Amino acid sequence: MIAKKIIASITESFKEYIQKGLFSRDFIGPDQEYYAGGRCHSRVLGLIIQCLLRLGFYVDVERSIYFHTPKINGKRRMNKFRPDITAVDPADHIIGIIEYETIDATREHLLHKIDYFKRSLPANLSIKFVLFITTLPTLTKRPNTWIEKNRSTLVEPLTNKFIQLSSSFPEVEFVFAYLNEDGIYLNLIINGVIKEKQKNKIFK
Repeated sequence: MIAKKIIASITESFKEYIQKGLFSRDFIGPDQEYYAGGRCHSRVLGLIIQCLLRLGFYVDVERSIYFHTPKINGKRRMNKFRPDITAVDPADHIIGIIEYETIDATREHLLHKIDYFKRSLPANLSIKFVLFITTLPTLTKRPNTWIEKNRSTLVEPLTNKFIQLSSSFPEVEFVFAYLNEDGIYLNLIINGVIKEKQKNKIFK
C-alpha cells in the first residue's frame, strides 16, 4: 500500500526533526501565535515534501486541482483548489493530494477541505491517495478568539467524514492524521473502514 509507506516515512521525518531540534511542541502550542501558525505550516510542509522525495515521488506545491462539478444548483462555485502538495508520477499525472492545517484552522475550514477532496477525485482519476493532517491539541487557552480551546473534540467528526468520503472512493487510500501535544496520530482508511491506527508519541 502506498499510504502505509507514506505513514512510515512521515513518522520517521518527524522523529528526525525533533531529535535535531527542528520541531517541538512549541510549533503546535498556543503560546506563540505566529510560531504556531505560519512557521508551523511551512516547517511541516517541508517535512512532508522530504518524506515524499525519500519514497521516490515527484512533488508539486500548490498545484491547481480541478473539480468535477464546477456548478451547484445551477450556480457557479469554486471550480478548483490548490492543495498544499500534490504527488505526481513521471508522466505528470497527479497520484496524491496532501493538505496540512495548523492550530488556527476553524471547524468549518477543516470540513470544507474534505469537501474539496470529494469534488476533486471524480475529475482526477489518477489519484491513488489523499493525506490530510491537522493540528488538534487539547488547549487550555486560545491563541485567537475563534479557535476552540479543546480541539481534540474535532477528531471524531473529521474522522467520520473521512470514513464517509472513503466509502465513495474504494480505490483510493485515505490517511487522516492529526498532531497534538503528545505526537502524531495516523488513521489509514480504505473503502470506508479504518484499516490501521498508529499513535506515535514523538515528543517523548
